[in-house]
Amino acid sequence: MDPSVAARLHNLFWSLGTVAFIVVGSWLVGLLARAVARARGGTPLTQRRAFWGFALASPWILGFVIFVLGPSLASLYYSLTDYKLGRAPEWVGLENYRTLLGGLGAHGRRFMQAMYNSFYYAVVGVPLQIATALGMALLLARPLPGVGFFRLVFYLPVILAGGPAILLAWRYMLASNGGFVNVTLQGLAASFAPLDWLYRAFIFVVEGLNAFYAGIARQDPVGPLMYLLPALAGLIVCALLLAVRDAERRRSVARTTLEVVGGLLAIALARAAIVSESPFDLALLGVGSVVGALSLVMRRRAEGESAIAGSRPAAVVAVAVTGAPPLVTSRGASGALARRALAIAGAAVAVAALVRTVPGQLDGGRLGTLWRLVTLRSSLRDPSSLEYLQEGFAAHAPSPLWLLALLVAIAALVASGRLTARARRVLLGAGAALCGLLALGALLDGVHYFRQFDVLAAASGQPVHHFALFRQVTAGFPDSQRVPLWLSNELWSKPSLVLITMWSSGAGMLIFLAALKGVPRVMYEAAEVDGASPWQRFWRITLPLISPAMFYNVVIGMIAALQTFEAVYIIQNTQTEQSLASAAYFLFVRTFRQLEIGQGAAASWILAVIIVILTVAQFRYSRWVHYA
Repeated sequence: MDPSVAARLHNLFWSLGTVAFIVVGSWLVGLLARAVARARGGTPLTQRRAFWGFALASPWILGFVIFVLGPSLASLYYSLTDYKLGRAPEWVGLENYRTLLGGLGAHGRRFMQAMYNSFYYAVVGVPLQIATALGMALLLARPLPGVGFFRLVFYLPVILAGGPAILLAWRYMLASNGGFVNVTLQGLAASFAPLDWLYRAFIFVVEGLNAFYAGIARQDPVGPLMYLLPALAGLIVCALLLAVRDAERRRSVARTTLEVVGGLLAIALARAAIVSESPFDLALLGVGSVVGALSLVMRRRAEGESAIAGSRPAAVVAVAVTGAPPLVTSRGASGALARRALAIAGAAVAVAALVRTVPGQLDGGRLGTLWRLVTLRSSLRDPSSLEYLQEGFAAHAPSPLWLLALLVAIAALVASGRLTARARRVLLGAGAALCGLLALGALLDGVHYFRQFDVLAAASGQPVHHFALFRQVTAGFPDSQRVPLWLSNELWSKPSLVLITMWSSGAGMLIFLAALKGVPRVMYEAAEVDGASPWQRFWRITLPLISPAMFYNVVIGMIAALQTFEAVYIIQNTQTEQSLASAAYFLFVRTFRQLEIGQGAAASWILAVIIVILTVAQFRYSRWVHYA
């Protein structure tokens, strides 16, 4: 038979088989729906409607099961295995997640850096993209001549931005020598002296911030500075709660703080438990969790009884403490007793989890480090030792998670309503003072910590790579010949990508433009009659009424930023591959280039869980959105 005819017959048979599968599958789904309706006591009419309804909807249902649910479950299974294409999967439990979340090995470090890059695109890029879109929409909402042409021009990048040709054009425009962007910036700087200083200051700030961010992404030790952000968060929260006069409003803010900070603490502890190799930590945080139980069972089979024998008493205690509240409730005890048991058990589990999953806590007098910082003294025990500084400050200090736990405790007490108003003010004042002193002490001692590296490096004559980029770019103010190395240096690669995404903000602009057209003009006219300034009209009328559009752009922009791939794939080169790599690019490389299906699947699930958590949190705390 002619090969071309055989190929056509082959395609025909497959097509007919697909149609037959859909018809038979629809009929079976309809029968199942009718059986369920009959079992629930439905009338013949209800059964007939259930049959035809599900039968007609079954092509979509079958497609979802075959092309979405099935591959997702297969991906979840592969993420728990060591599976490279061409050989059989081997069950390894949570080992892939432990490697990626703990930054273990070369691939773990690359994944952590990719996650840092993705968060950079989300935290820095999304606000700039939304500000650009809103600015363009405000300009184009005015009734100006030819405004339709400008709307087309501003929206055109949305159609063209994803194309490889446009991204390659950006590579030429952002070229360091002779590129359109640098030539324009240098021309403006040369035309007027203040612009020259502004241009050089821009280079200094961008390179300094990105060099510091690169040091963090490489997990260089930051010393006492690791307490700075949690302490500042505690100071801000306590000060805000003190400023709220209404008691119910204060309790509401405290409950929100409790949810947010408690959620962050739970995520951090869960990550620490997964990275830890102790089965007790998994039992503590994962009682009732299918993944934790499955991992323990498989570990028992793989490593034998002796692997977890030593942790059994502790695990039994953890399960007993965790199971106390439901036991009390099931015996018909009063609601107050059940709540009290739940609070005590929750606190016990939280403290035990913090101590167990973050090693080196509450022993060796390490909490004294926090006391030295609060009293504005140096926390460095042996600052003359280069080895001590290179090992990292975290090994000799308590975890900053203790500060989050303290903030959770303060918020819980304020939200409970059991304290008097005076006691709340004293508690919040003490918390603000403690966090303020700790933030100041961490900042001063952090500067001392960084200077010690320079002193010891100069004395020993050895190069110190601790935050080497940051020290290099902040050693002096840029000269007049310095130009941004957009796509050829890791200090400028991420800002380049953010710039490209800002250029393609037309989709967000269109959403904002539609929302602006829906704002009633009578509200502006009434505000003008009352003497409101343009800024007051924008802040009090425009922003609240377009808040649904703002919320939509934030959610979509955040998800798109965390899934950044095409632009990274096209504009990266050998010098900037690691500094540009996003989480999506990492899992692409591990899955489709290196064929490590197991680790690639684990990376995809970590990214999916992060996106779901952030999206749910945005919906949960979208009270600033006003729907008409």
